Amino acid sequence: MTDCLYTRELADEICRRISEGESLRSICRDPGMPSEGAVRGWSREDRDGFAIRFRIARDLQLDCWSDLIVDLADRQDLDPRDRAIRIDTRKWLMSKLAPKRYGERLLHASDPENPIQVLHQQISLDGLMPEQLQALEHFVNAALANSGKAGL
Repeated sequence: MTDCLYTRELADEICRRISEGESLRSICRDPGMPSEGAVRGWSREDRDGFAIRFRIARDLQLDCWSDLIVDLADRQDLDPRDRAIRIDTRKWLMSKLAPKRYGERLLHASDPENPIQVLHQQISLDGLMPEQLQALEHFVNAALANSGKAGL
């Protein structure tokens, strides 16, 4: 098969294999498969809607790798160092390819999806009842005493 020969069946086979955890590189090494560049070109050109199918396959590939990590961790026949390298490689790739899903849960002030918010509300002391004012004065005095400052 040549690199420019696109068929829906071939594209579906590639997406299926990727979603089952295979790398695009290993798939394209098989006889009759197009080059990696050709497949990426199909995605770039969105030939026959391939771009979205390829993206979905890549997302499913990460799910497959997640399951594979558990399997690798449970394998007693592998050298522990080998097992750790295989697991860490997949974890690292997953955290880079899908950081929101598989990365560390760090909050950044500039993250538009998880902005850090400071909530501040002003209340008028005029509307408080005498016991509320007394409780507020007690709270402020206790807080100031704990911080080493003088009271009200």
